[in-house]
Amino acid sequence: MALVLGDIRVNEIPALTSYHNVFVLEHNRLANVLRQSFPDGEEAFQQTRKLLIGIMQKIVYDEFLPAFLSPTAMKKNELASSNRYKYDSQLDPTAANVFGIAFRYV
Repeated sequence: MALVLGDIRVNEIPALTSYHNVFVLEHNRLANVLRQSFPDGEEAFQQTRKLLIGIMQKIVYDEFLPAFLSPTAMKKNELASSNRYKYDSQLDPTAANVFGIAFRYV
C-alpha cells in the first residue's frame, strides 16, 4: 500500500513517514483549538501553520543541530537558539537548498 503525504519518499523512508504523521496530527490538533478563536478556516489554517513552523524551528535549533554540531560551530554560525518566543516577521525564514538536500539523508 502506497501512502500519499505530499512526498514520494514517505514510501521509502519509514522515519519520514513518522515525521509526516506526527506533524499532520499536531497541525490538526492545533487547528481545532484555534478554530475557536479564528472561525474563518483560512485564518485558523495560517495561524496553525505559523505555530507549527515555530515548533519545527525550535526542534531543529534546540535539539537537532546541537546533536550534530559542536558548541563552537553553533556559535560561529550563529545557530544557537536565543530562546526568544516572539514572532518576528522581519526574519528571513528561508533555508538553503543545500540544507534540504543534506537533511534528506540524515
